[in-house]
Amino acid sequence: MTLNFSWNDSALKVASDTSWRARYRALQSWYRETELRVPPGQDAAGRPLGSLLPEAEVQARPGLNFLTPEIADYVERRTAEVRESGGTIEVDRLRRNMLSSMPLCFNLFGHLRGVPAVAASVFSQLLKLDIARIDLIEVEWAPPREEHLEDRTAFDALVRYRSGDGQKGFLGIETKYTEPFSRTVYERERYRELTECADSGFKPGAFEKLLGAKTNQLWRNVLLTQSLKRTEGVSGHCVVVACQDDAGAQAALSGLRAELREPNEVLRFLPLENLVAAFAAQPETARWAESFRRRYLDLPPSGGELRASARRD
Repeated sequence: MTLNFSWNDSALKVASDTSWRARYRALQSWYRETELRVPPGQDAAGRPLGSLLPEAEVQARPGLNFLTPEIADYVERRTAEVRESGGTIEVDRLRRNMLSSMPLCFNLFGHLRGVPAVAASVFSQLLKLDIARIDLIEVEWAPPREEHLEDRTAFDALVRYRSGDGQKGFLGIETKYTEPFSRTVYERERYRELTECADSGFKPGAFEKLLGAKTNQLWRNVLLTQSLKRTEGVSGHCVVVACQDDAGAQAALSGLRAELREPNEVLRFLPLENLVAAFAAQPETARWAESFRRRYLDLPPSGGELRASARRD
């Protein structure tokens, strides 16, 4: 069934969206209609959603949600690898949800895998780190559970690099677009052990303060970073890549930084706008960066901020 809605039709909006999120949902709806030229998809309840791709279109073109054929090929390969290693990956979210940070992460780091020298230069510049060479970029990366947090905590992307003198390091990346950090509170004795050990980097009493919903997910990403640093004996940073004006990401970052002895040695924020602008300035990545900016960062044309209708996700 073909759904005949204009990209900014109020029937495609979601009442529970904040005004900030509604603007980005409208951008994805506009991109779907004008760039991909497909109708809106339907959610599990059969309701049309402007930021969702139709199942039939995705079945015919599995790479529809991705910026290049190379990224789409990597998605296929990486999805199989994650499943074979016992991990989980939400395939419908990945292939059809245009507003999700998961396909965004593949569209970003899936491309950077092919330009490691440029990526090393840009990350070194923006993060003020000695990154001379990148050895690996992998999306949806998780270590053996028993060696670290004993749970499913993973990095959205992992970047392994070497400094100018050959020392190894890594960036554990958490990407956000418009969805908040998970509000689910996970509590394990292992988290307390890692937070309270002498070289954890956390201040006394941090466990109780960070256990709550606002900081729980990012706290676990930082714990994984610290555990991986200790296990491998290398330098490492947890890096949040999100929109500059993402209030939820900023709140989580502030909460974590307040409980770290040396916040910059553990946790960094990299605005998505700055990252894309830096790659746009490089000849090798300028075309891809422009495509990424148009897909994810351009505000919708006039009329894209219509009030949402009365339905909810």
